[in-house]
Amino acid sequence: MSTPDELNETLTEALPTVHSWEGRPGADDLADLPGCPAVFLFVSQAGKPIQLRTTQQLKRVVVSRLREPDQLQAGRVDLAEVVRGVRWRQVYCPFEARWWYYRLARLLHPAEYRKLVSFGPVWFLHVDWQRRIPDPRVSERIWCLDGEFIGPWPTHRSCQQSLEGLWDLFDLCRYPEQVRKTPHGTACAYADMGRCDAPCDGSAPLARYIERCRAAWLFADGGVEAWMHAASGRMKRMAEQQRYELAGQLKQQLGFARSWQERWSPIVRREQQLNCLLVVPATRRKAWKLFLFRQGDLIDGPLLSDRKLVEQGPAWLEQQLERPVEGVDGVVRMEQTWLVAHFLRHKECGTAIVEFLPDGRLPPGVRGRLGDALRQRRGSD
Repeated sequence: MSTPDELNETLTEALPTVHSWEGRPGADDLADLPGCPAVFLFVSQAGKPIQLRTTQQLKRVVVSRLREPDQLQAGRVDLAEVVRGVRWRQVYCPFEARWWYYRLARLLHPAEYRKLVSFGPVWFLHVDWQRRIPDPRVSERIWCLDGEFIGPWPTHRSCQQSLEGLWDLFDLCRYPEQVRKTPHGTACAYADMGRCDAPCDGSAPLARYIERCRAAWLFADGGVEAWMHAASGRMKRMAEQQRYELAGQLKQQLGFARSWQERWSPIVRREQQLNCLLVVPATRRKAWKLFLFRQGDLIDGPLLSDRKLVEQGPAWLEQQLERPVEGVDGVVRMEQTWLVAHFLRHKECGTAIVEFLPDGRLPPGVRGRLGDALRQRRGSD
């Protein structure tokens, strides 16, 4: 819990510009406010936070919210009775506004900030090889749990579908809580059908089951094409041996693997590869706002004009990539990963330039790609 002095210091840094007045504000009190996009905070006479908001037009929204009582919409609180100032930070794109709003909401409303932000969890496959039973599962708690992650999936449902597909392809247990009880678990109907060797009740060695878990993880971690090649060969052999039931089963599994390759392989990756440069067009400017996202750490970059982007953007990126990812709270890394994942699926991303950095290093040819993307974006304006 922050002390009042620490809170004021943080707010001063986050919202560096302040405008205040005495009594109920009139038109003259608000006349000097800029009409810029901003994250802003209404404050009391003593500087205490009252309401946090974002806007694309600061002056218009402040005037609207502090209008005279006879102009208030029914049910709205008369903020002008208590608001005696506004703090703000100019922002250059909606993504930047969402990020600052999240950070300030987390500071001002630690118990309920997740209900206030415009994004929620995103979903990953997770496995912890240090567990006695390292079965893959669905989790949103990347950077907060030990083990490895692959994702993010577009929805919880699609992530669960991917997990169930792995159960089918690699004969993993559909009731992992029973495997965790081995050798005292209860065998299920899949064991009776010969689809599972029942490690839960000790019928099969646990090591064999863990090998299948590793094979499933290898598939999810970029091994789809290799699995499909091997499975196609097995299907052909089963058909030649007139083992049509097994051939049909493999054909169905190959269909799922092709779907995985088309739908999910382009968008999911290991947690170490969750790195990208975001180059987002500035609102109402011929300029770009840069951000570096690196394994949950989100770094605020410069605002660069069209003319300076290609030269100064890679130079800034190279400098930032030399910094180690450390000292960032795991929950913050998790939530910032959610934020970036939502941005990558948001329509705003359609006008941005995104350069993925899977190995966390400056990729060759980045200047040329930035130049090409810049010409393409501006040429379509």
